[in-house]
Amino acid sequence: MKAAVITSFGNPSVLRVSDAPRPDPGRGQVLARVHAAGVNPAEILARAGAFHLQAPAIIGFEFAGVVEAVGPGVDEDLVGKRVAGWPDSATQGSYAEYTVSSNYTTIPDGVSFEDAAATVIGADNAARALGLLHLRAGETLVVTGASGALGSAAVQFARHQDVTVIGVASEANADFVRSIGATPVAHGPGLVGRIRAAAPSGVDAALDTAGKGLLPDLVEVLGSPDRMVTLADRDAARHGVEFSAGHSGNRDHRPVRKALELIAAGEWTTRIGRSFPLADAAEAHRLVATGHTGGKVILIP
Repeated sequence: MKAAVITSFGNPSVLRVSDAPRPDPGRGQVLARVHAAGVNPAEILARAGAFHLQAPAIIGFEFAGVVEAVGPGVDEDLVGKRVAGWPDSATQGSYAEYTVSSNYTTIPDGVSFEDAAATVIGADNAARALGLLHLRAGETLVVTGASGALGSAAVQFARHQDVTVIGVASEANADFVRSIGATPVAHGPGLVGRIRAAAPSGVDAALDTAGKGLLPDLVEVLGSPDRMVTLADRDAARHGVEFSAGHSGNRDHRPVRKALELIAAGEWTTRIGRSFPLADAAEAHRLVATGHTGGKVILIP
């Protein structure tokens, strides 16, 4: 199969398409022909060597595709079904024509592979973080990075719980934030005042998906860090804020399935910024590293 194989870790140029052995599904796994793979900031870090993976490595942490074969213990009726989920190995990932997975959900009719791949990590992380905040209908939540994949998923899940959302994003993304049900507030100096003006009755909780040093402002808005979670700022402990990292032990395909069902029903918006062929994986990484993608970046193997 063709894959973007990393033989040494470093800048985007290490992502080079070459032939690689096609994996075989083990017990509990499906072999999926990858039709779309999301490109995420965590993969930028992995490519640069931050996770100390062993080379050769094929990265890519979310996918959508079609089941080609199943391993022992998996229903053979899944063959031919469209699925979205996580590759089981950090070094046998979705930047390839095939990957293996034991953590996935089926894709409803009417949902594209691109939209499905763009939803996996965002929906899972957003749902976990919102659960930690114990939100109730009628409360008000601030979400930073509200126009990104994580933030927009959090906004939309919260709105479906009848939670009022203040979405912090750039002015250029205000219309998108508004379209998914949040009140947009521009980031930058004076953020605390703008949030308070948008929520004169106060804010009950905050979720940071941006990781851009906004935690002190959010603590000031809430008055304490008690009902705050960050998915992106590893300096959280210094501010008394809970940091929630996604990893293989806490991934849950159920919120992914819920988000995909909402897409199929026309009640959820996934914004794709740009799609690249696998051969242009390095260019996709360069774009994601700018932080200005206009939506999710997708690879098409």
